[in-house]
Amino acid sequence: MNRRLIVTNILAAVLSAGAAQAADLPARMPVKAPVVAAPAFTWTGFYIGAHAGYGWGKNEWSDAADPLNDFSVPGADAHYDISGGLAGGQIGFNWQVNQFVLGIEADGAWANIKGDGSIFTGGVGSCLLSNDPCTSKIDSLGTITGRVGVAFDRALFYAKGGAAWAHTKHTVGYTDPAFPADNYHAEVDETRWGWTVGAGLEYAFLPNWSAKIEYNYIDLGDDRVTFTYTPAQTFGTSGADDLTLHVVKAGINYRFWGN
Repeated sequence: MNRRLIVTNILAAVLSAGAAQAADLPARMPVKAPVVAAPAFTWTGFYIGAHAGYGWGKNEWSDAADPLNDFSVPGADAHYDISGGLAGGQIGFNWQVNQFVLGIEADGAWANIKGDGSIFTGGVGSCLLSNDPCTSKIDSLGTITGRVGVAFDRALFYAKGGAAWAHTKHTVGYTDPAFPADNYHAEVDETRWGWTVGAGLEYAFLPNWSAKIEYNYIDLGDDRVTFTYTPAQTFGTSGADDLTLHVVKAGINYRFWGN
């Protein structure tokens, strides 16, 4: 009996000592979750967007001629300003390597860029072979360009260059209210190709959305335009038309991959 009591007391003493030691251990420190760094912003990916802007430039006629009778036309050439608004859309792809961004973009816009003018110093007409002012209107235009830029996180400064096109309408004619039977008119539609260079700034204000402002210089070349009059005349008109544009536009893009 005494032996059993002694063993019970020894076990109780051991358990009491263990509990006292556990009470003396320092409190366990809470474990913090590791901090996950946010992924770096990237411009890589496809995008689509819209833009609106304003264009202005020069339309210059020179070397007027009568192709039906094979002679040049004396008198001054016609030079006049064209200007107006535009709105359209764009689609493209960017690829970012370190701080540099390479890309390709195509855009197109409806436009109302137009003007008219006439200069008369003698000869047979004020603008080519007409006494009416020559008129020119660009009703659509676009570009296909490569882009190269430098990114500063969400800000992208870029330059671009490539091909440009525009659909233009030109009119000439002769109007004499006293002799309406002598009146004639001609209109030519054409799509012209040229080149463009430009630069811009784009800023990503949300992970998938960015806004931009951009300038483009467009040169559509020196193209000879030939008019056929209605009603038919015994003469025709042709002239070399040199068309250049400055375009400023603001736009917004949605990128399909973003941060």
